[in-house]
Amino acid sequence: MDLGLEATGWVTGFCTDIDPHSVITLQWGRAEAAKRGKKILTESLIYRSDVKEIDAHFILEAIRRKKDEVHLLAGGPPCQAFSVFGKRRGREDHRGLLAYEYLRLLAELEPQAFVFENVYGIMTVEGGEVFTEICKKIGEPKKGLKYSLSVLRLDAVDYGVPQFRDRVFIIGSRNGKTIAQIPKITSQPGTSPFEGPRSWRTVRHALRGLPVIGTEPPANHTGRNHSQRIIERYASMRPGERDHFTRINKLDLDRPSFTIIVGSDKGGGKGHIHPIKPREVTPRESARIQTFPDWWAFAGTGRHPIRQIGNAVPPLLAAAVGNVIRSQIFGLEPVPFETILQVLDQTHLFQEEK
Repeated sequence: MDLGLEATGWVTGFCTDIDPHSVITLQWGRAEAAKRGKKILTESLIYRSDVKEIDAHFILEAIRRKKDEVHLLAGGPPCQAFSVFGKRRGREDHRGLLAYEYLRLLAELEPQAFVFENVYGIMTVEGGEVFTEICKKIGEPKKGLKYSLSVLRLDAVDYGVPQFRDRVFIIGSRNGKTIAQIPKITSQPGTSPFEGPRSWRTVRHALRGLPVIGTEPPANHTGRNHSQRIIERYASMRPGERDHFTRINKLDLDRPSFTIIVGSDKGGGKGHIHPIKPREVTPRESARIQTFPDWWAFAGTGRHPIRQIGNAVPPLLAAAVGNVIRSQIFGLEPVPFETILQVLDQTHLFQEEK
């Protein structure tokens, strides 16, 4: 989310995560961006903390800002339990509690706008009652503080991301402005009003120019060692087929990827199966599919990089959201898509085939 917002002119003042590897990743990314002359996270305080232990006063003091200088609160708290609204396990489930903490910070910071990202399934839990309650609470997080809401269900594949990824974004504004839709950047081949490279991006586009494993950088481009039995099984699979043992899919070079998955706190987080080679994709290949630049390295070993990659909002999708908030709520000129591609080093996705 940070990368995409910054690519559209937003300046991150404060970002936080409880996971130490994620915090290191942000710090590495900021340093590497500076080396490349990119102004990404240059003014941000990157702070590791349990979100329950920080409040608006701490954040504003740390970044030396006043409350009326906070334009946007952005986040995607897990809502698997939806417990904060009294539906299921209440506060016993820490995942639902994180949504409550988002509401608390929203009430305390009183930003001019906010964006709340989540899985689309949040809209249908308990017949939609949970989502209705979420919107009610987030639209008026405290007495006297009201937001006009825009609820947008977006698929990343429609915004230049070579991956099917269905998500919901709730955008709120204090000035009464709303967003009816975010115009698609890419469309299904044969239905697009654009020509040439404006159709959906595919796995082939995503992996274009990526070095062979083990020959040279980028970081996180190492794969798992598979047994001969698994290699033979993967080799026998057709593009698009699901492996019944690992429950991951074999990618098709000429189709967008399936959704990059995360796994659990106890493990998992496997990549899908490479479209040509009988192996799972590397974390770097998954990062390509998520539209992270190659110079953005992920800290940690084993499952840590793929969990960060899978948990993320694809930067190109975040840029589309950030751009429309910038233009339709704050009245600023949108950043050209070509500029966003250059900032995020994603021009390979839209290069003409030679």
